[in-house]
Amino acid sequence: MARGLEKRWYVRDRVAGQPRQLWQFDDQTATNIGVTNPETGTATYFKALPNEDIWDCIQRQTSWLDPNVVEGRFYPITRAPGEFYPRIARPIALATKDTLWSPFLTTDKAYAVNARSQLTLLVRKLEAICHIVQPSTKTLDVYGHEIRNLLILAATEVEMHWRGILVVNGSLASKFTTGDYFKLAAPMKLLDYAISFHDFPELKSIRPFAGWSAANPTKSLGWYDAYHGVKHNKEGEFERGTLRHTFEAVSACIALFVAQFSPVALNFELSSFVGVDVPNWPIEEMYLPNMTSAGWVPINYPGL
Repeated sequence: MARGLEKRWYVRDRVAGQPRQLWQFDDQTATNIGVTNPETGTATYFKALPNEDIWDCIQRQTSWLDPNVVEGRFYPITRAPGEFYPRIARPIALATKDTLWSPFLTTDKAYAVNARSQLTLLVRKLEAICHIVQPSTKTLDVYGHEIRNLLILAATEVEMHWRGILVVNGSLASKFTTGDYFKLAAPMKLLDYAISFHDFPELKSIRPFAGWSAANPTKSLGWYDAYHGVKHNKEGEFERGTLRHTFEAVSACIALFVAQFSPVALNFELSSFVGVDVPNWPIEEMYLPNMTSAGWVPINYPGL
């Protein structure tokens, strides 16, 4: 494509409570896409002079529209309108609130419903255990057969989600390692998720992926390392299947489910039992709605 015609997308952040704006740039022009006839409006269309940078043009024509100020700053978006990463929920940049969203909740409905059903069963099993052992700072290190079994079930479900997200984003690996799974930490901001349990206010919020590192992707997740121990070496590591690690593994399932489909995908039973604190997303990494009737277009997350 010739110089000056390559399109780039920017979102201008809110100013004085006004909605965000979608702008289309090239080397010569900047256009506010969200208004009718932007070429005839005030500060909705800019065209640079020959050999003038478009940003200098904006500054020259409208000094108060400073692209470098915090309020009203222009943020580059690397994805075109309508493009999204499969099973990776992000806020929509032009929405009123920065809430997680994903079209896969409807386009991949069967998977979402099955995952939610399995998550509901895991939570019910955890509730049943908590009817016998009251969760508290004094009891989180107890262990037993049912606790171990639930840890294995929950960690296995986490692995299923990890694999599914990698595959739907184009990964061709025949066998995945924990190092492969770690590649999802940044795209989904997994380290920032926090899960709280309404019925057990004594327990602190659980960040199931906190401390996860590429240098040691298995052992840096204590509950996941414990799962490997109790699954493959029950006789020698049975005591690692603790209530603490089981809470963390179930929390990891909840975080991954929400990170794929948003909190709205949780049913009433799950929402009544748990609270989910989701990450804050920079505008640059949000999704843009499609400006036509073409709908949403899945694109693979780079490097997965």
